[in-house]
Amino acid sequence: MKLFQIAIALLALGGAAHAQGYDDSDLRPYSPYSVGVTYSVSARYGVGLPMGSQANYIDKISPTNLVLEGQWNLPGKLSVGIQTGYQYNQQRLGRSVTQFGDETVSAVQTRTLTTIPALATVAYNFTNAGAAFRPYVQLGAGGAYVDYTNFYGVLADRKNGINAAVAPAVGLKVFGRQGKGLGADIQAQYQHVFFKYNELNNSPSLMLSAGLVYRFY
Repeated sequence: MKLFQIAIALLALGGAAHAQGYDDSDLRPYSPYSVGVTYSVSARYGVGLPMGSQANYIDKISPTNLVLEGQWNLPGKLSVGIQTGYQYNQQRLGRSVTQFGDETVSAVQTRTLTTIPALATVAYNFTNAGAAFRPYVQLGAGGAYVDYTNFYGVLADRKNGINAAVAPAVGLKVFGRQGKGLGADIQAQYQHVFFKYNELNNSPSLMLSAGLVYRFY
């Protein structure tokens, strides 16, 4: 009988709460990341896999890649931000004979490629801004400074400049628990720089990177 009375009392309280406009969201823990605009910064180390014509120039995996990114996390699931970094790749070939106009050069060839992107990004996150796990898809667009330098001994064939670039990506931010500020950021990004010179008919690559992310408000 007492259990029945308790059940009736709980039902009455629930009905009163519903009548006052409460729902399940009122019982969830409050997260400042889910209200207003919040921010995040990340630093990642990556390896670059040359693709397309870039692989015709240097076919080795690049071990020297750094990505820096800042984001504004909008209410809901969208984020906008800026991204830059430093990418460098090098490959040495054996001694060969190369014709430069009227001159013939016999030398060891050292191929280098440096890329410094500057991108604006927009991302769609599949969970809210305060979630412990935030898988996302992202699109970056902007420009990149490219330095192509191919050394033939002490001689160099060089071209550099700023070119347009696009960079779609998928990734995952992991914070361990909801509302935590420090976490890990893992990303796979396809980068296409519109740079053409010698072997390079544009410069596509795939970067796999991982590092730390910190969100704050």
